[in-house]
Amino acid sequence: MIRFFNKKENNTNNSKTITEIFPWLSSIDDKYLKMCNQDINLRITEVLSLNTYFQSDQGIKKLENLKKYLISKGFPKNAADIEIKYFLELFKENTLFKLLFNESAGLHLHFKDKKFINSIKINKDFGMIRSSLGKVFIVGSSNTLLPVLTSLILSYIAGNITVVQLSSLHKDCIPDFIKSIPGELSNFVFFTNLYHENKNDLLILEELITSINWNVLNVWGGNESLNYYNKIISNNKNRPRVVNMEPLTGTVLIQKNYFDKNYKENIKKLSYSINIMGQQLCSSPTIGFFINEDENYSYEKLMIDLIISLEETYTPDYLDESNSIKLDRMINIARDSGSKVYNSKLYGNNICLIESFNNTAFLNYDANHLLNIHERKNFLEFVRLKDFSQIPKILKNIFSLYSHKETKKIQTILSFGDRNFDHEVHKLAQLIGAYRIIDPDYVLQRHPMETLDNFNLFIEFTNTISVTGSRVENL
Repeated sequence: MIRFFNKKENNTNNSKTITEIFPWLSSIDDKYLKMCNQDINLRITEVLSLNTYFQSDQGIKKLENLKKYLISKGFPKNAADIEIKYFLELFKENTLFKLLFNESAGLHLHFKDKKFINSIKINKDFGMIRSSLGKVFIVGSSNTLLPVLTSLILSYIAGNITVVQLSSLHKDCIPDFIKSIPGELSNFVFFTNLYHENKNDLLILEELITSINWNVLNVWGGNESLNYYNKIISNNKNRPRVVNMEPLTGTVLIQKNYFDKNYKENIKKLSYSINIMGQQLCSSPTIGFFINEDENYSYEKLMIDLIISLEETYTPDYLDESNSIKLDRMINIARDSGSKVYNSKLYGNNICLIESFNNTAFLNYDANHLLNIHERKNFLEFVRLKDFSQIPKILKNIFSLYSHKETKKIQTILSFGDRNFDHEVHKLAQLIGAYRIIDPDYVLQRHPMETLDNFNLFIEFTNTISVTGSRVENL
């Protein structure tokens, strides 16, 4: 029998062994062998069948219970609705097939007669077999459901045993939800909820990660979480593949002439991109740029109309006293730097836009008494520039400041511009290493053919076996 984990000295304060703490560890060998003997198309069919299940009375009830639970834990209702909407997209054939047979990743070669073909011939002397890997350990983020659910479902389809370390927000709702789904999924997915703040839990987590022959460690989280897991996984002698979904952010670039051609609609789209999910997505713009050679052009009307549009979807969420003070400081700094400040007539500084000139107003203020981007909502600084030349330098500088300390770089560029403008955006994306160039429809959603920050999760959760020479004829 294949053995995937070894006994290790128990260094925790718990007298139990790691397999006594997590009894399912003793069965994962047999469960994985069962999956190896199973056709991947059975799992694909099972996942697709959930599209019908979630339209049934029972399925709708499960989704409603999940939404109620999230809202009871402080999750905004509109955010819960959006999360569930996009979660359900996973079970539609069009979406799932684009993920599994992604042409941009070469996975379409495995597609034949609406089935996944593991073994394929590329030519007479080269072919390949795509297989499962074994065991995948996923670390979930606390602010969104979709990453955890997407990862565990793709890992399951790939044929892996999947273990998910959940945040405290999801520790009950996700296991209960997965167990309630009809099919085999819940038999091959296991959950942990070990608190980093608890010393004994931390020791158990370290033993769990270092003592088992994981094939993939998929981490969704901030810098602190990534640093922690990357450090302890180095103690795993099996050296699993590490797929880090890093903390990133977005920017928006606006060409005024283009924007004005469809002004009212673009105001709504820009407002949506700022407001959606509380401006906390990796694609949410946290700095903007107006590109215009005319230095005398006024953006006052755009800023005022944008604030009015933000007011229409604003849900009162007043800052605590500390954050209100931080926000007031930022507004004063902006004004003292010569920037123009626009705020809401209805909600005051809770909706605030800043128009700066040639550089960010906060360049020389690397201080923790200012709002960082995770504390900001409906707050955006636009920097006026003649052209694109200064943008890479400005972006490089802001990631050294406290305000952006938890983010690595720009993930997403939201563009409002014509063809020539977008060609400059393409060059900028290359210079700064951005992963996405989008229109507002894709601030929240992802195209099924997109990589996730340069990772195709299905490929990361599978193994590619090359077959060469005369062996190809036996595929």
